[in-house]
Amino acid sequence: MPIEVKNVAFSYNHNPSKRDADIGLKENAVLKDMTFTCRDNRVTGIVGPNGCGKTTILKVIAGFYKAQSGTISYDGKNTGNMHAAELARLRAVVEQTVYTPFAFPVYDYVMLGRTPYHGNFSADTEEDNEIVLNAMKDTNVLQFKDRKINELSGGELQRVMIARSLAQEPKYLMLDEPTSHLDIRQQLEVMKLLRTISSDTTVMCIIHEINQAAAYCDDVVMTAGGYVIGEGKAEDILNYDNLNEVFGVLSIQTNQPESGKKQFLFSLQPDTHTERIKHVHVISGEGRGGRILLTLKHAGFRVTAGILSRNDGDYLVCRSAGIETVSVPSFSMYSDEAIMEQKKLCDEADAVVLVATDVGSCNLGNLETAYSYLNSGKVVCFVDHNLKEYKYDNTADKRATRIYDEMLKGAKAFSSADELLTELMD
Repeated sequence: MPIEVKNVAFSYNHNPSKRDADIGLKENAVLKDMTFTCRDNRVTGIVGPNGCGKTTILKVIAGFYKAQSGTISYDGKNTGNMHAAELARLRAVVEQTVYTPFAFPVYDYVMLGRTPYHGNFSADTEEDNEIVLNAMKDTNVLQFKDRKINELSGGELQRVMIARSLAQEPKYLMLDEPTSHLDIRQQLEVMKLLRTISSDTTVMCIIHEINQAAAYCDDVVMTAGGYVIGEGKAEDILNYDNLNEVFGVLSIQTNQPESGKKQFLFSLQPDTHTERIKHVHVISGEGRGGRILLTLKHAGFRVTAGILSRNDGDYLVCRSAGIETVSVPSFSMYSDEAIMEQKKLCDEADAVVLVATDVGSCNLGNLETAYSYLNSGKVVCFVDHNLKEYKYDNTADKRATRIYDEMLKGAKAFSSADELLTELMD
């Protein structure tokens, strides 16, 4: 039973003397010809910059505001023809703030969700009691049932508000920034709860945190300026180009190790007049360069990397972050072609960064390449998290140790990604 939004426009200053079809062209329209679908039994996140009309579209879809043009349909039925009581049985809304003039016990507050099914003076039934207790159990707030609602923490109160909404037995659950003002653990618990609820209920929520939308939403509707910029699967809509267009930020994509879901690091576009170094080539391995690679990319540098083995953790970071990489098959010696490609990137770069790693016959060439630029006039940096405590040297003549000694003497040496970034940004 999807929610379908078709050509919806809304203005807080609507002039009824003008044709509704023209509302989308008015400068003060908050929503302008918005069309999208919230699919059945999925979590759909609405994302966009502050002031773009996210809360307004939720309230229009919920029936709190009437669209001046276009239609809202629940399972093909136009909500414009529904009475308030009918809407209340179909959808439940969790707003950003809850107003509780009375210190309700939690159980009584959740029981308010049964109001759409009662007459003015009808008493609660045993069925109501069972539904309320199940809603509290599903949201893990049953232990609070005798506490006053104004005694709860932010995370506890949010789950109680969701429990009250579930007591309505809605087909559609709508939430306005359900994780705002919660700590990190509480945010994750609420989003995980919404994923569980979506197995039986269509969930639509306004999401402020892009990474939460990427991790927990099946679908995303991206809005800006009162328009829908894109809608579809979260992994398709949340990408570099859309995030740059809508939020005006640079982004780097990584992936959660457990779920494989996208996650992003964000930064502002660097001031071009402060950039002295634009292109950095990083020579690393064993996963030791991951933070350096992401830090530099996040700061706006053009970053290249290699040579890296294709089973190396740093190679996986480069792939997920879109970093150009010279790579070779796992457990293989460096080919002449790879060495030439690495040298070409180093020649083009404004700076070469060597990250200390364990060294054997396979990857000794990486050290040799970095060392060859030491007296070239190019900026050469050496990063070892434990300066002067060299990594394991498995070369026959301890050549790696001698190169590391020379790098400490001649290169700019750092013990962290942050120190390196400070130097390159100066």
